[in-house]
Amino acid sequence: MKKIITKPHLFFFGLAFVFILLGLYKKDITLDIAVYSTYFEFHADFWCYLSAIFFCLIGLNYFSLIWAKKTPKVWLTILHIFLQTISLIPFIYGIFSLNSDEKLTQINSFYFIDLDLAIAISFIIFLCSIFIHLISFFTSLFLKTK
Repeated sequence: MKKIITKPHLFFFGLAFVFILLGLYKKDITLDIAVYSTYFEFHADFWCYLSAIFFCLIGLNYFSLIWAKKTPKVWLTILHIFLQTISLIPFIYGIFSLNSDEKLTQINSFYFIDLDLAIAISFIIFLCSIFIHLISFFTSLFLKTK
């Protein structure tokens, strides 16, 4: 865990690689998400590739802090990585649980959880982690260190 906190760029470059492989594995599969009366349909491989680009950009942000000889704020980095990981769990589960009808399958032990709502909530957590990352990046970049 200490290695991830001191070198978060490696974690995000690794996530980018995982999402590229996931996009290649789940090529041309659409995911339908229903949130109340609104239906969203998207291709899983497109979102995997877009996520890989996003994680590369986050990795470059953290790497640029090393290049500028600045250290990221530890607690903000921990919070960012934690929120990022929590937000990815329902998305990855949703990608792997697509059945042949391209619908999300429900596991019997988790029958009380609405997967569409869980993915929507994970997207909100994902947006919060983006703001935490931006706050962490800019405070580390612009605040003076001793």
